[in-house]
Amino acid sequence: MASTDAMQAERPRNEAEETVEAIHRGSVDAVVVQGPSGPQVIMLQGADAPYHVLVERMSDGALTLDEDGVIVYVNSRLCALTGLGANELVGRRFDTLFAGSVPQQRTDDASTDAQLCRADGGHLPVSVWMRQMAMGGVVATLVTLTDMSMQRRAEEVATAERFARSILEQATDAIVVLALDGRITHASWVAEQLAERAPVGQLFSEAFPLDAQSANQEGTLTRFSRESLDQALATRPFHGVEVVLRNDRVAGRSFLLSGGPLVNDAKEAVGSIVTLTDITERKRAEEQQTMLVAELNHRVKNILAIVQSVAGQTLRTSPSLPAFNKAFSGRIQAVSIAHDILTQTRWIGIGLNELLTTVLAPYGVGEGRIAGDGPPVLLEARLVLPLSMVLHELATNASKYGALSAPLGRVAISWRLCDGDRRLELVWLERGGPSIEGGGARGFGTTLIDRVVRFDLDGEAELNFEPQGIRCVLAFALSAETTPEHVPASAVQPD
Repeated sequence: MASTDAMQAERPRNEAEETVEAIHRGSVDAVVVQGPSGPQVIMLQGADAPYHVLVERMSDGALTLDEDGVIVYVNSRLCALTGLGANELVGRRFDTLFAGSVPQQRTDDASTDAQLCRADGGHLPVSVWMRQMAMGGVVATLVTLTDMSMQRRAEEVATAERFARSILEQATDAIVVLALDGRITHASWVAEQLAERAPVGQLFSEAFPLDAQSANQEGTLTRFSRESLDQALATRPFHGVEVVLRNDRVAGRSFLLSGGPLVNDAKEAVGSIVTLTDITERKRAEEQQTMLVAELNHRVKNILAIVQSVAGQTLRTSPSLPAFNKAFSGRIQAVSIAHDILTQTRWIGIGLNELLTTVLAPYGVGEGRIAGDGPPVLLEARLVLPLSMVLHELATNASKYGALSAPLGRVAISWRLCDGDRRLELVWLERGGPSIEGGGARGFGTTLIDRVVRFDLDGEAELNFEPQGIRCVLAFALSAETTPEHVPASAVQPD
């Protein structure tokens, strides 16, 4: 404090300064303060230590101002808070200590928040308390400055903790925060439900035992022991590994394991954030998409083969180009109608009665010339195209040469289920048309019907040219006995 004494000796002393200096040196035990109710005696010496010792021991910064707002005394704590020596503070104006607004004494005797300037150019949040007192008719101001940085930091940490907790509680994924040793420090509500208990304090591998979802990713997990996996998740980025939990309650569910570093303000890693995202529905959608693509690929190839074969066979059996065009267009139209049906039903199939109505509409199915009778039957998508082609061939033949070519001709279509509803038997019966003599003539249409039923419907076709009219019996399985990858070759192959 010698430097303080030297600075104070360089300028005239007033009574307040002398009194403050005497208080600081401990040579004064009491002062008389002029209060609102008259003079008051304030004891400056306690039972064990004089005033200056107590002030120097304060954890808060303390200073005294003269009536002009000039600093006449500071304690060592204020020097530590500002990073300045007492000789640099004494003699300065009070308002030069602060950035922004300068604290003023409040009538309610409360503290004021302010930003204290430091020697390094930084600012320190402080709480400032001020009290004026009269000493021998001279006004002096006592000021204390409390460091609020720790409290503010604690408030920021508490706010961040509440914010993080609210995020974890609202998250739809299982999220956990790991310390550097791999132990869980925070967990979302979903993670707690997934672990079936509060996982905080456990190692990640204890709370969430994992297995690889697929063989090609199994090596990623098998490279780590349980301990090294915890360490890896806590210290390294870890993304895109599909896993399953060894937990009977979530059997059949798939998860995507990801992890990333958690850093502090100094950009130092203090742990990691690990997520387990439920991708079960996405995996199912991917599998369904793969299956649909394979099915579509098969169907496109089949259709192209059908078109190619129908074109070749129709051309071979057509007496003229116009006849070819008419026959070929009709058969392609049958394929088109079938695909329209499948598109409208999203390839899930259609009722047999609805299929008959759609395919046979051009031939008078709604006019009483074609009648259908049988129980409700849902046809799988794979049956729609071949059965449409068979019905088209039968109806085309009937309109040219059979029952539908005569005014009073009729077609009766009946069907029944057999073999425990696993197979369908459909009978096409023509009556009232021209009489058939000599067993009838067989052409490409007959061949097409036979091949489609045998190869594409996996059934049998019995076509009889009776004198009264054609009688065709179709029998085929309603459920596929082969997978799309092993469907037999298309029925309509060139000879």
